[in-house]
Amino acid sequence: MSQFQRFLAKRIGISVVLTLVAVSVIFFTLRLLPGSPFTQLVASGNLTEQQIQEIMRLYGLNRPLGEQYLAYLRNLLTFQFGFSIRQSRPVWAILGPKLLNTLVLLVPALVCTAVLSTVLGMVAGWNRGSWLETSSIVATTFFRSTPVFITALGFIIVFAYTLDLVPAFGMRDITVTPSGVGAYFSLDFLHHYLLPFTVAVLYYSGDFLLLARNGIVERKGSAFLKLHRAKGLSETEQLWRAGRNSLLPVLTYFALRLGMVFQGLILLEVVFGWPGIGRQLVTSIAQQDYPVVQAAVFLMALAVIIMNLVADVLSAYFDPTVSMGGGS
Repeated sequence: MSQFQRFLAKRIGISVVLTLVAVSVIFFTLRLLPGSPFTQLVASGNLTEQQIQEIMRLYGLNRPLGEQYLAYLRNLLTFQFGFSIRQSRPVWAILGPKLLNTLVLLVPALVCTAVLSTVLGMVAGWNRGSWLETSSIVATTFFRSTPVFITALGFIIVFAYTLDLVPAFGMRDITVTPSGVGAYFSLDFLHHYLLPFTVAVLYYSGDFLLLARNGIVERKGSAFLKLHRAKGLSETEQLWRAGRNSLLPVLTYFALRLGMVFQGLILLEVVFGWPGIGRQLVTSIAQQDYPVVQAAVFLMALAVIIMNLVADVLSAYFDPTVSMGGGS
């Protein structure tokens, strides 16, 4: 087995352990919460105690905790998420559309800001001390450090209520009921999409800009650029070569962020009333809907851990200064 294969096997083993820890923590945390999924229904008189016991038997909630845990792990391994306690629908039928709504909003925003902020960061780093460097760092750091719900509320006040340019909430007008893929390619959807998309782009921009800018600053005085300058390459050609050699941290960070996209931006979705997986998770936790919460957390943890694995492998494969033994 080669050194890279041993490194890959070690990272996959760590990822499996991390996934097991994440799903175990959410399983036991939910059961430590006060009350149960049926507390509100009993208090409101919608269900009798006999009906509650029957439902708990159907969901296996009356079995010992160890049996519930083993059944939970077995179902996760086969992607059998069961039925929602509160909605009596398959969990995947609830989470699937929500996850798609989140990805439709955040993946284009992440790609857009990764490209634009990286290019801007490269130009800013190449022109150190310029107004472009100062203003871009100040602006993107401001949006990155400001809580996303504050930025979202500010944009809603200005663009939705004051200027009346776009709707404040939702993914589409309440009178519009499109279905299928066409639901994401209508003017009404675009109208509702612009504001949360813009806020997400601004929120992600600071990290990519600083990574790209710092990479250029580190390489600006390097020997290979002096050689290119001596060969008569233009400033733009030198910048392109410096940028190409400093992209690995940006690509690694993009992979990490892409995994986190599966969590949604919960506060952004709540403020804009966007029906994404983050907003659904908050609702399901409040209702103690165990199957939905467990499946949502499993999907989020799996996405983050897989993309962390991809980032580790990219770094080890493309950067010879990174040791596959764990150090650098």
